[in-house]
Amino acid sequence: MIYFFAILAVAFIAFSCRYNWWRIPQGWDKARVLMYHSISEHKGDKFDKWRVRPADFEAQIAWLAKNGFTTFTLSELANLAQIPPKSVCITFDDGFMDNYTNAFEILKKYNFKATIFVVATATQNDWERGNTDHLSQILTSDEINLMHRSNLIEFGSHTLSHANLDRLWASEPEKARDEIEKSKKELEKITGRECRVFAYPYGKFNDEILSLTRNSGYCAAVVVKRGLYEAGNDKFAIKRIGVLGTESFFDFWLKFTRIRNKL
Repeated sequence: MIYFFAILAVAFIAFSCRYNWWRIPQGWDKARVLMYHSISEHKGDKFDKWRVRPADFEAQIAWLAKNGFTTFTLSELANLAQIPPKSVCITFDDGFMDNYTNAFEILKKYNFKATIFVVATATQNDWERGNTDHLSQILTSDEINLMHRSNLIEFGSHTLSHANLDRLWASEPEKARDEIEKSKKELEKITGRECRVFAYPYGKFNDEILSLTRNSGYCAAVVVKRGLYEAGNDKFAIKRIGVLGTESFFDFWLKFTRIRNKL
C-alpha cells in the first residue's frame, strides 16, 4: 500500500508541475488579450506551435460565449475608461489567410470581435522558413475588406515585412520608421479606414520604437509578454496571453484564468 501512495504522490507532484492548477485565479476586472496566429490543421513541423486547429479554436470561443465574456477590438479596449468585467480582446498576428477561411466563420457564429495584425506587403510567411516546409498565404485585399465590412474585425499593422524592429533600429533606424509608418498607410489604402493599432513582430521593441509607434498615429500596441490589461496600463505595451496549437483546452483554461499554465 505504501508503494501505491508513493506512486500517487509522485504522479500528483508531476501533474502539479505540468498543470499549475494551484495558482491563484485572476479576477475578471482585468481584460484578457488573447494572441493567436494561424487557425489551421497541423502540418507536423515546428510551426504547429502557432497553428490552433479550427475545432480547438471553436471550443475556446464557445467556452467564452457560454461563460458570458464580451469581446472588444484592441482600439475599443484601449479607449475604455474602465474595463467591464469579463472583457476579452482576441488578436491574430501576421494576417494569415486561414484567419478568413477558418476563424472568421467561427467568430461570426458567436458574434465575437477580433483584431488582426497584418504584415502589410507580405504574400506568405517567408520569415518562418526555418520552422516549416508549409508556408502559409497572407490575407488578400478582398478578404481584408470582406472581414472589415462585418464590423467584427479590426485590422492593425504588423510592419511591412515582419521585421525585428529592435535589431533594425540599431542598424537602420529610418527603415524601422518606414516599417511602422508606411505599413499603417498601406493598410489604410486597403480598408479606407484609419489603422489605429500595432503589434511588434517577435514582440521586439525598445524605448525608441515604442515612442515612434506612439507618435505615428496609433492608439495602442501589443507585445508578446504574458499578462493582463487594465485601464491605466501603457497602451503601447499591452500584454497578451499566447494560445498555442500544441496545448490542450485545460492549458487554455489555466492560462485564461491564472495567466500561466505551467512552471
